[in-house]
Amino acid sequence: MLADVRRFMGQLRGAGYGLAVDLQGLFRSGFFLRGSGAARRLGWSDAREFAWLGASERHARRGGPDATEIMLALLEDAGIPPVRDARVHVPPPAVESWRRRASRQGLAEGFILLAPTSRWAAKRWPANRWRELAAALLADGHRVALVGAPSERAQVAAAMPQGSVVNLCGELTLAEWLAAIADARAVVANDSAAVHAAAGLGRPLVGLYATTDPAAVGPYGRPESVEAAPGPPPRDPHAYRDDRMQSRMHAIGVDAVRTRLQAELDRGPRW
Repeated sequence: MLADVRRFMGQLRGAGYGLAVDLQGLFRSGFFLRGSGAARRLGWSDAREFAWLGASERHARRGGPDATEIMLALLEDAGIPPVRDARVHVPPPAVESWRRRASRQGLAEGFILLAPTSRWAAKRWPANRWRELAAALLADGHRVALVGAPSERAQVAAAMPQGSVVNLCGELTLAEWLAAIADARAVVANDSAAVHAAAGLGRPLVGLYATTDPAAVGPYGRPESVEAAPGPPPRDPHAYRDDRMQSRMHAIGVDAVRTRLQAELDRGPRW
């Protein structure tokens, strides 16, 4: 493993970067920032775990609450004009590969994509709610597909209702996963990467938030696309790591999600 790290660090330094930016501010990111060998290395002055040692240029953290705006402020303070364009583009080969798969699996005429997984238990909407939502969508005449990583098959299987749902868990490459999101009529997802991918692809979206603050880490520029648990979010930004906080996700009802989803479908794609 040490040999792998050395090899990677050699490749990193050998790339000849002129600018490197640490937007995480933890030991590992600061270590790679330093190891990049870039002449200009940007980081925050209050970076934790001594990550600030990796930066040749440090700036005070400002802005917020949106995490993206805080990151853009770092660039702005470094004299780099920020570009507020979060659009994501899917590689054409992945689009073609996905379309062939969609045709084979009966999804070519449109579908709702559900992403019922999360690494953290406290970010997961209960499996029975996902099953109820999927069943309701099927009853409304929608085709429904579910996605997840190979390691998340159990989570996806628990969310499967009776009916003709297409289970894509573990079957897609990352690029094909993006292509599927881009092709979906709408996406419903836990607070996870799928939320941000759907926002970046301009899709109608419902992101489910309960243990993090959507004003800080919700889909960029899309506050209307969030269904959050009632009441204020936890003050601790790491509350999602506490499995006991999962009860907050239980406060999000299926009817509320369906109402939000219909509003998103009525509004349509953002681009």
